[in-house]
Amino acid sequence: MKIDRGLAVVLGGVLAAAACAPAAGTGGGSGPRITVPVPSVTCASGPLTSFAQADSAASTMALVGTMADSAQDAAYASALAQARRAVAAQPENAYAQYLAGQAALLTGDFAASAVYFARSEQLCPELGEYDIDRLQAAGAGNAFNAATGLLQAGDTTAAIARLENAIALDPDAYAAEFYLGLINFQRQNTGEAVNRWRRVLQLLETMPADTSAAENQQRLDVRGNVVNAMVLAGVQYLQREQNEPAIPLLQELTRMVPNSADAWYHLALAQYNLERWSDLAASGQRATEVAPLSHGAWVLYYNAFAGQAQAASEANQTARANELSRQATQVRTRGDALPVRIEGLSIDVGDEATAITGTAVGTGRTAPVTVEFTLYGITGTLGTGQVTITPPANGQRAPFNLTVANTHPITGYSYRVVGQ
Repeated sequence: MKIDRGLAVVLGGVLAAAACAPAAGTGGGSGPRITVPVPSVTCASGPLTSFAQADSAASTMALVGTMADSAQDAAYASALAQARRAVAAQPENAYAQYLAGQAALLTGDFAASAVYFARSEQLCPELGEYDIDRLQAAGAGNAFNAATGLLQAGDTTAAIARLENAIALDPDAYAAEFYLGLINFQRQNTGEAVNRWRRVLQLLETMPADTSAAENQQRLDVRGNVVNAMVLAGVQYLQREQNEPAIPLLQELTRMVPNSADAWYHLALAQYNLERWSDLAASGQRATEVAPLSHGAWVLYYNAFAGQAQAASEANQTARANELSRQATQVRTRGDALPVRIEGLSIDVGDEATAITGTAVGTGRTAPVTVEFTLYGITGTLGTGQVTITPPANGQRAPFNLTVANTHPITGYSYRVVGQ
């Protein structure tokens, strides 16, 4: 299963340059001076207060909108220098920290901005709801957008720093967490990738419903993408022969998406690799139920009983060994009797429909077989579709395909043979 549709996360935008400062401007030079009032916020310790250096920073930021575009970057840098002097002069002044956070944000110094804002809100919690929360969310969006640009340019290291900045500014920045998971996955840091994606799920589960239906749907789509990514993480563990961490992850996924043929198959495979025959019996059976034409699933299910039978025989438990051998033979017979085998399934969610492609392998039967696929998402069934497969000659292969009217991420699929 591939990660589909991406994350159409609309974050950020241009930050407003409306700083807030009191009294007469005291900046150097002969440029224009303006007076900007202190935010109308009363902290637990009393009203916000300003002083000369803070006035200079606020005045500079407020005047940026009147400047030519070519001069604005230098003005923001000047405002940040002034705000830093204000912080140095009065480090316990919440307003100075607040101005420094704004100026750092406007210069793109997201890490410094997060530090200043955190200190400002610590000194005056009321500033959070007043303005800092909004500024941090916008700054997180800008940091995230910068990160995606860096990723497209191939600068992964710088992108990671920007994604971490986004999370520092906005702990609910689930898109940044998702992409940090992807980067770690690409670097084979599977455990860290899974931790990041679990964090995304936690954030989405605890966030209140948004007023926008589009935003709520996007969150569902993100959850679907995360589940798909975690299945791929389980596969990555197996590719590195790390079966021990793969099993609990895949077990978790089978609970989350009980109809995921991919999750059940790879869980059974991990248990087979570790010769956990008793556990394999249950997962192997479920793998054949959700994908009844998968020869690999039937082989794993057979080995659950064959492995137990061998262990019983070695322990001189003759009666138990005979019974388990009988069950193994029964499973093998059912697997050998498949009317056709299905391999290499690919499910591709597009903008208009979901395409399912696969390969049919002949087993010697000739009668056409109608297979019904069901696609599942976070909220349940997303759609069904049928395809009639004419089995190729014994051992030969033939492609098949169908489409299902669905455009949302798939977290699992199953199929059945119609009429059976």
